[in-house]
Amino acid sequence: MAEVKKKILIVEDDLALSDLLSDKLKSEYFDVTTASDGQQAVDTIIGKTFDLILLDLTMPWFDGFHVLEDMKAKQVKTPVVIMSNLASPDDINKAKALGAVDYFVKTSVTPEIVVKEIKKRLQ
Repeated sequence: MAEVKKKILIVEDDLALSDLLSDKLKSEYFDVTTASDGQQAVDTIIGKTFDLILLDLTMPWFDGFHVLEDMKAKQVKTPVVIMSNLASPDDINKAKALGAVDYFVKTSVTPEIVVKEIKKRLQ
């Protein structure tokens, strides 16, 4: 019997980074969906179930904080890992207060590390 693939939503407006992360996660046998802005993320989260969401904070339409607030209001319990260039303690604390389970600063982490951490979290 084939193993069921874990479903991941990548919410990232930098299409090159989104494609890179998507390719790396797919090569590790994850089922990956992408959204390129906050509005698209909110619409996608409502319609599907994911095992994990990788969320940028600075995006068009709705920022990642808005996405987290919307998820909290709708009681969506999917674990969210933030990957953002926002590195202030205030931003990190706000994201975690809104339900993020982990936080990576883009300039301090490689895509390989992000994939490794996602794999550990989902095992």
